[in-house]
Amino acid sequence: MKVVKDDSGIVSEASAKVVEPTAPQSSLDAAKLLAEEAGRRIEIPMRMAFVRNDDPDTKPPLARLIIAGGRGGAVPLKLYLALIWRCSAEPFETDILARHWAELLGLEEPATLGARRVTRALDLLAKLDLVKLTKRRGESTIVRLLEESGSGAPYTLPSTAYALAETPEEKALHRYFKVPPQLWTNGDIQLMSAAAFAMLLVFSAERNVDGRRTWWSTERFPRLFNLSPSVRSQGTAELEDRGLISVKKQLVTNTPAPTFTRQRVRHTYKLRRHARPEVMIEQMNRDREAARKTAAAEAEQGGESELKRMLREYQERERAAKSTKASAKKSAKPKRTLTRKASPPTSSSTES
Repeated sequence: MKVVKDDSGIVSEASAKVVEPTAPQSSLDAAKLLAEEAGRRIEIPMRMAFVRNDDPDTKPPLARLIIAGGRGGAVPLKLYLALIWRCSAEPFETDILARHWAELLGLEEPATLGARRVTRALDLLAKLDLVKLTKRRGESTIVRLLEESGSGAPYTLPSTAYALAETPEEKALHRYFKVPPQLWTNGDIQLMSAAAFAMLLVFSAERNVDGRRTWWSTERFPRLFNLSPSVRSQGTAELEDRGLISVKKQLVTNTPAPTFTRQRVRHTYKLRRHARPEVMIEQMNRDREAARKTAAAEAEQGGESELKRMLREYQERERAAKSTKASAKKSAKPKRTLTRKASPPTSSSTES
């Protein structure tokens, strides 16, 4: 990492080599097919209640899945997001075979071992009240979505529920963020670890509109998300390696410290490339356009003032030239000399 220190307070900026995804072709084909079948759902909505909880004593479903899933915790996490992607309209259910889900997730031996891993993941999601399973003899299991909070409530579209909510408390229950499907179709999600996928959801939930950099203190992060420091550090490093976030170290300037004492530094994060949702890209484009118009207006105003300055200088030179010309003319005019006329001779002098 190259260390930089400048007037803006940035002391270092991590630069990582982007790791291009190499998911199996069958997984990429399944993701593209699912994207085509999603219809009007351009991005994948997810309630923030899945990721964070303002009550530090209550673990949100994301943290519970990380703990309960163990080494295979990534499978139920990714599967739940895929189910939300697939079930975009009432009755919010699907009966797709487990082996097809295994292909989408890029699991090995999707028809056998991969299918069994998907089945175990579905059982875990049902145990956490995130889905309801209807198992049928000789047929595929019907999977019905439940609300992302893990309350067991029936699933509804978060956008509709938010619009119909009458109180701020109700609206808070249905606040949501969006995950770009390009993360599936490009093969990024298929290759992520559970830690990286969890941190992707955290970053998406925290700063999903304006695109500003975000940060958390070491005390606030576990209170919000109930995720361990190792999940945070490992997941962040992996996302940075994949080029999906940028990480900067910034001096904390609001707490002045005496000379020669250690200065506080915080990590700040920002989504990059196709990890940014469409609404963030649109907002950033609007900000760029506004900045361009402001710069153009300032440049135009600056041009007018430059013309005024040039006119003023020209007028000053003209006045100076006129003044110099008048002085020269005045100095060149012949001077009058006063000479005393001789007196006429008197009579006495003539007679003599």
